[in-house]
Amino acid sequence: MINLIKDNKGFVSLIDALLSIFILFMVLIAFNMMSDIEIPSLSKENDDFKTGQDIMEIISSKVDGRDYSILERITYILSSNNNSIASKREVKDLLDDFFSLYLDDNENNHRYAFVETNQLNGDVLSSNGDYSSADRVNVAIRNYGNYSYKLYLF
Repeated sequence: MINLIKDNKGFVSLIDALLSIFILFMVLIAFNMMSDIEIPSLSKENDDFKTGQDIMEIISSKVDGRDYSILERITYILSSNNNSIASKREVKDLLDDFFSLYLDDNENNHRYAFVETNQLNGDVLSSNGDYSSADRVNVAIRNYGNYSYKLYLF
């Protein structure tokens, strides 16, 4: 047995320090694992709301500083052509391409309607369904110039 009183080389103190550092390290790892546990969302409607707002945010934001946002392009096309039928068709093509890229997934099966409510008095610019018969409709609104746009996701 080692005589603890005459331990001049410090082996017992070294083992004690290493043991305490190991215990402290294990406590930190356990705390880190507990803080990384993901809590599932209890409301799917909340996820849909975020999706609607996120899509409208993508439409209204610029890709980089030199480019125009999709909302700016739509407004420019409509206003420069005096809201003509040809400009509405061009806007529909632009929006259909965008929505097919961002909402075309088999898991969520999002239906949408993109409507201008100020200058065009509620004309649907792009849609892949009728939101009047949907049980849950989520709306995101953005204004640009004299135009007010609503995105319905259902």
